[in-house]
Amino acid sequence: RLLPLEPRAATCFDLLRILVAYLLDSNQSGQSQKDRAATTGGRRYCQPELRHSSQTASPSSKLNPGKQVKMADITADADGRSAGFCTTLVLFLLSAVFPALFILGFSGMGYGLDVATGSISYHDEAAKVIYGSLAYMAFMFIFDSHFWPIPLRILSWFAIFVAFSLSMCVLFTEIPYGPISVFTVLMPLFLLGIRAVFYSSVPTHVYAGWIHGVLVSIASITLAGFFYWNTKAENMWDSETNASYSSAVGCKVDYTDLDECRHPTLDIPCFFSDETMEEVIFSAACRKQCLDVYQACEEAFIIWSNPGLASMTLFVLGFISKYLRNPNDPQANIQIASVVKIGTGFLFVFWIYASLIGAGEGLSSSLIAFAISLVIGSSIVITSVFWTNLTTSSGEYVGGAAKQAEAYLDIFKGLLILGFTPLVLAYLVVSMANQFVRRHFTRHCCKKRMSDEEREHSGCVTLAAANQIQDFKGWDHTRVLSIAVYWGIGYVFLNVLASKFTTVFLSWLIEYTSTMSIPAVTGIVLAVGMFLFMLPPIPGLPIYLTGGIVLVSIGKDTMGLWGAVTYACAVSLVVKLLACAVQQKLIGGTLGGNVGVKQMVSMNSEGIRAMRVMLSDEGFTARKVAVLVGGPDWPVSVLCGILGLDLGPILIGTFPVVVLIVPAVLTGSFAYMGSLENDKGQDMYPWADTMGAVVSALTAGSMFFFTLSAANAIKETLAKDGDTIASIPMDEAVAKADAEAEKNQIVNRRVTAWSGVPFFMKLVLIFAVLAMMGCCYLLVLFNSQCFREYDLMYTIGEHLGGQWTNIVMPLGRIALLLFIISYGLHYAFQSWATVKTNAAMDEMDDAEIIALTSTKVATYA
Repeated sequence: RLLPLEPRAATCFDLLRILVAYLLDSNQSGQSQKDRAATTGGRRYCQPELRHSSQTASPSSKLNPGKQVKMADITADADGRSAGFCTTLVLFLLSAVFPALFILGFSGMGYGLDVATGSISYHDEAAKVIYGSLAYMAFMFIFDSHFWPIPLRILSWFAIFVAFSLSMCVLFTEIPYGPISVFTVLMPLFLLGIRAVFYSSVPTHVYAGWIHGVLVSIASITLAGFFYWNTKAENMWDSETNASYSSAVGCKVDYTDLDECRHPTLDIPCFFSDETMEEVIFSAACRKQCLDVYQACEEAFIIWSNPGLASMTLFVLGFISKYLRNPNDPQANIQIASVVKIGTGFLFVFWIYASLIGAGEGLSSSLIAFAISLVIGSSIVITSVFWTNLTTSSGEYVGGAAKQAEAYLDIFKGLLILGFTPLVLAYLVVSMANQFVRRHFTRHCCKKRMSDEEREHSGCVTLAAANQIQDFKGWDHTRVLSIAVYWGIGYVFLNVLASKFTTVFLSWLIEYTSTMSIPAVTGIVLAVGMFLFMLPPIPGLPIYLTGGIVLVSIGKDTMGLWGAVTYACAVSLVVKLLACAVQQKLIGGTLGGNVGVKQMVSMNSEGIRAMRVMLSDEGFTARKVAVLVGGPDWPVSVLCGILGLDLGPILIGTFPVVVLIVPAVLTGSFAYMGSLENDKGQDMYPWADTMGAVVSALTAGSMFFFTLSAANAIKETLAKDGDTIASIPMDEAVAKADAEAEKNQIVNRRVTAWSGVPFFMKLVLIFAVLAMMGCCYLLVLFNSQCFREYDLMYTIGEHLGGQWTNIVMPLGRIALLLFIISYGLHYAFQSWATVKTNAAMDEMDDAEIIALTSTKVATYA
């Protein structure tokens, strides 16, 4: 009864369908056959509930329940179609298989250490497989695989994909980000495979809505299991766990500047009791700083944290799926962008915390690879939902997507220039080989498959590459190259300032304030916090982290540990509320009439106008609190002052920010506590590093919740109160200033068009990009050789020879020198561009400027 009706042999997919259908049929034995299953093409699967305003099925389905439902019919009901309980249960069980296998095979919760150890003997073979796959990919490209028979093409790409994935997993200890990156890319494909096998008649966007709750549930269970697993002492991330994991995965031992960390009789680190390296003992003669012999061993921390990273992947995919349920929703792209930004924030918190506890050395490359794979995985989900619309002949979705992506296109071009130029050059070399083969062989044996244009093309590279080069010539090179420099500045800021130098500064601050009283230190934290809050781009997170470290280090002796933590939370809340009061009354209330301040707030933007409506609500509404807590700190507080709102209710509405402050303060406190050791060199709080990882996840989760709540509140307000928002008059002065700024920007792009830039200034910008590329490549590829290991409880006098700059090694000095050169050259170019723009503005009258800004140009090349 359940077999497909077609007269063919049953495949393994059919057997899976039979099993699932049988289980569902048994699960619903008390229901009627019509309610239990829906027949589609001779096969049965659990009937999804159709929830419409009328709560009835369509007439066509009533007349012919056995008729196969057309894609268009289901699409029409997409907004009201949701999965039933049994469908959700089956989806949950099927979708959980792949995450479960990943956690079992590549994390400390499963057999990750055994897999890592056992895979070492296969590293040479795995490397050969990767090199062979790359060579075969080059062969396929050179010999035009798109002209090959379709089965051969599919088989080739499938073999390459499998070979790469397996090799990345085998090279676990050499490429620690390999398994999590493979998981992040394969998980969407696994979900699409489930749909293809069991729910092929369900539209992709409806299926995306179904798996939202499933993925979030699996992520939550995974995270909860990870936290529970860490409640056992042997699983907590502490010095002993770090040593055990580092030894198990075969991390390289380096005794440079650490000769005292050698074992007195054996050729092993001193903290291992014997050659088995199973028991870890720290003492006064062998303190936990000796862990630095495992320099840049990111493998250990990645294996331990893989369940958390897998949960992050599932959360991101789940929430992106949620906003893909209705592809026609104009706000979907905004919601997805919010998810991406919050995911980036999570990785930033994860990176900072790992750096504070001493596990962040070399971690940047792993997080970059994980972020790239997360983007690829998310793109697979989004593309699968919009594919049908993107390929329609109307071009409506294509044009809309292209228009939305246009604003970000130059940003991605800049990233391509900075990070992937060597790959682009390799592509051009292979393209030349491909053109050579085409000219002498392919054009003769594949005449029917090649277009006339391709067959007659006689350039050095292929026609496609020639077109891409032509397209590259039409880029706005001035803008793209400048963006490439900005990408480099951002990376250096995160990798050096936010990671290395922040740790050095905090260790100095702990040492400097160690003899001060708690009131004096509180005053310093208040002053530093207020200064940072007055800077529009700075969020509150680094302020709370600093308070959690510095105040706890000083107050633990007089207040007790948890009393100091509570005090740090209270001081952080006071800093936040005091900053809100100053921003509202001093900046918004006193300087609110200043056009520049209003411009910084984006007074006339649609989002800010929606915030004006929400903040004007009487009393305390959910959307008002969401904006006060989850909105950007500086603009929201200043906007409250411009609107003349009472300070008291605003501060009370801001009070729920304590939910974000507490885990952020605890993140800093646990990072500090994890660095403390007793007289025997053992951890005083062996659970602190683990709890720090937990609260850092809670911090990211709090940021996720509040930011998403604010975004949803703005979205709903735009939809429900559109007339009210439209009735708010535009600020004429701000509108005029915005128009002037837009004119200045347009004139700047015209006068800095690449063809009009003097040759010398072109060289200045090009060398700025080259210097930044050299800096970033050194920091990514040789990070451990650029900076010394440094911990929160280290001192500059003891571990850096009294000079904080000694944290930078010679190769790091070269990298920072390249950064300074790049920044200086770029600043010189921007100064020249500003002078050129101002001169052009002065030479033209208003009519000429209006005519210039109202016309479009085909290219800025």
